[in-house]
Amino acid sequence: MTEINLQGWVGRSSIEEDIASGVNAARLATLLEQDVPEGSGPQTLFPVGHWLHFSEDDVPMSELGADGHAKLGGFMPPVDLPRRMWAGSDLEFHAPITAGQALKRTTTIESITEKTGGSGRLCFVILRHEVAADGVLATTDRHTIVYREATTSGNVGSAAKPPREDTPAPEGWEWVRSVRPNEVMLFRYSALTFNSHRIHYDYPYVTGVEGYPGLVTHGPLTATLLLDAFMKNYPEATVAGYTFTAKSPLFANEQIHLVGRRIDATTHEVAAIAPGGKTAIAATVTTAP
Repeated sequence: MTEINLQGWVGRSSIEEDIASGVNAARLATLLEQDVPEGSGPQTLFPVGHWLHFSEDDVPMSELGADGHAKLGGFMPPVDLPRRMWAGSDLEFHAPITAGQALKRTTTIESITEKTGGSGRLCFVILRHEVAADGVLATTDRHTIVYREATTSGNVGSAAKPPREDTPAPEGWEWVRSVRPNEVMLFRYSALTFNSHRIHYDYPYVTGVEGYPGLVTHGPLTATLLLDAFMKNYPEATVAGYTFTAKSPLFANEQIHLVGRRIDATTHEVAAIAPGGKTAIAATVTTAP
């Protein structure tokens, strides 16, 4: 793929520290329209609340690339593919994180895999994030990033112009919750996570450069909405693990059906269904016995 040996980045580690933010936890609860008593916020962070900390784009403006993300070639390998997406995560929740706790995230580049698929060259980078709270391991997050080739005039990502027409909720699921993220929600989530990737707010860029037909809904935002829907259906459950894979993009103002069904005593299949019935995110939630 490149004269640079990307495998030389495998095994590299970095450490970041922060304080678990009650303010950010409350803002996420507001975004999710959770029931929070007026004037207070959740004391325990949402299971994926660590995503509100340790932003990869928390660098000076001069160190951002054309897409709004931090430039590659420092800690992250200098992949020569310009389009980047969050492809999925495999999370284990070992202990809850409480607002005010000291957080320490150790990130290790676990693997770099180059492939060629129907859409061209691809590069998958898996990062293992280990988040400790007051010295106790709280969350392990194996985060997969995929890099893709630049778009061409004949490759626009999707022939449908968003928002695609609503379609009925799929059958065969135990519960369904429908949501419609709009430009304001995308902006608020970008602000909350300090995510400056232009595909989420810059319409001329996302359509003219990246080749998508509209503003892209964040993969982790959809994954958060999906886990929130599960927890609202099982409020007494303790989430022990959450694995999700992004299958296809979703766009602002589209109706998303969040669905789920029990597989066994501790395993649930959940999914985010795009207009037309296509699975946008496939996921599994595991709960403590």
